[in-house]
Amino acid sequence: MSKFFWVFSPMASRSILSCKILLIILVCFCPTFSLAADTLYQGGEALRFSSRLVSKNKLFTLEFVRLGSAESNASYLGICYQNDIGHPIWIANRDKPIADDSGVLEIDGDSGTMKVTYSGGDLVDFYSSQSPTSKLTATLEDSGNFVLKDANSRSDRILWQSFDDPTDTFLPGMKLGINHRTGHTRSLTSWMSDLVPAPGAFTLEWEREGQELVIKRRAEIYWRSGPLTSNGSFEAYRLNSGLDYSFLNVSNIEEDYFMFTAARNKLTPPETGFSKWLLQFDGELEEQSDGQRFGGKLCDGNNIDKGCVKWDIEPTCRSRDRYELRECDFLVEGVQPIYNNNASLSISDCKEICWKDCLCVGINIEGVNANHTGCTLWHGNLKKDLSASSFQYFVIVQDTQPAAVKSGERIWIWIVVSVAFVLLMALAGILWCRRRQRLREKYLNELMTLDATNDTHELESDGNKGHNL
Repeated sequence: MSKFFWVFSPMASRSILSCKILLIILVCFCPTFSLAADTLYQGGEALRFSSRLVSKNKLFTLEFVRLGSAESNASYLGICYQNDIGHPIWIANRDKPIADDSGVLEIDGDSGTMKVTYSGGDLVDFYSSQSPTSKLTATLEDSGNFVLKDANSRSDRILWQSFDDPTDTFLPGMKLGINHRTGHTRSLTSWMSDLVPAPGAFTLEWEREGQELVIKRRAEIYWRSGPLTSNGSFEAYRLNSGLDYSFLNVSNIEEDYFMFTAARNKLTPPETGFSKWLLQFDGELEEQSDGQRFGGKLCDGNNIDKGCVKWDIEPTCRSRDRYELRECDFLVEGVQPIYNNNASLSISDCKEICWKDCLCVGINIEGVNANHTGCTLWHGNLKKDLSASSFQYFVIVQDTQPAAVKSGERIWIWIVVSVAFVLLMALAGILWCRRRQRLREKYLNELMTLDATNDTHELESDGNKGHNL
């Protein structure tokens, strides 16, 4: 039988000692994720930049993440899906970024207040207890909902939940609508840009009068899903996902809301993930399990296809115009670009500014600022870019087809043509019947005239016979 012997030398001992020292340094100075549980407890350990909560199904994490441009060091408290820290599905302080890594989430042991604090003071108060309490818990659930409960109550009464204050992502079990008792409205609000999570130009809302989803841009309706039908789908928003969807519309004295659930079935492709509806910064609604997209770039200007609503800002010079994305294909000559560094302007605001200016021919696809806000507007003539540069533009072009051929108007044209055809056929039938009736009457009159003539001849013949006799 073979035997193995370990031989220790002074050199080996020094190596082991060095490794131990290095390990101590790593433990002391490197970030660790000490909170791997799914729950915060009142008066217990706080959530810091170096820790996170993890849902039991391992799909969701609650943590502080850095967002923005490379020059930015802003951090936010967010819920991430499958460790995607680039775009959290929910953000607590979307319009109040923390300038460093000092953010802390805790449930105060004395007051029961759940809040985010940082080196500059209190940032966000989620809940303030009205009476002394000692058993509050905040749990990141498997649905992606972060829920604060009172463990003293028999039913674990919900005091606050992230689903009541969504950001830009609609999840199964989340509600869109209004609570009539509190007046609180639940809706999605897009990011300002792809890098800035501050509230942007678009909202996704449930319109109870029309029983439909609507995307609004600066409070003006931009896209409609069409009414929710009896077969569980929308007229302009038909999901082709491999998931089994169920839509729920509730309307009563307490609240009006829309909600959906999605379940996998035996035909669901393995690559199909958790169903999430993301309202992008450009107004596009994306079903992220299979990549279907609605609204967004489709709904610029005069377009009324696929649920789009025509802009109510049309100058006379834009009656036949539309936006078109030109990639590596066109440059502007003759005029220098016009820059607008206003950080509150999103890409859709830039499109509106250019659309209202009859001399503007297009805008850059990204804002002029490092965080992709602001505008670059172009005046002048377009020409081919033979150098195949990497620039992209949203260019205003004239629609080569008459406005009447667009699908929404095409439907009305077919309706009008069909009705006109039916009316013409009916009129032709009436005229034919009347003509046939007149011919029949004429024929009968001729017959009656002929009979009367024959009777006269017979009487005359009979009279002659009498005289002769």
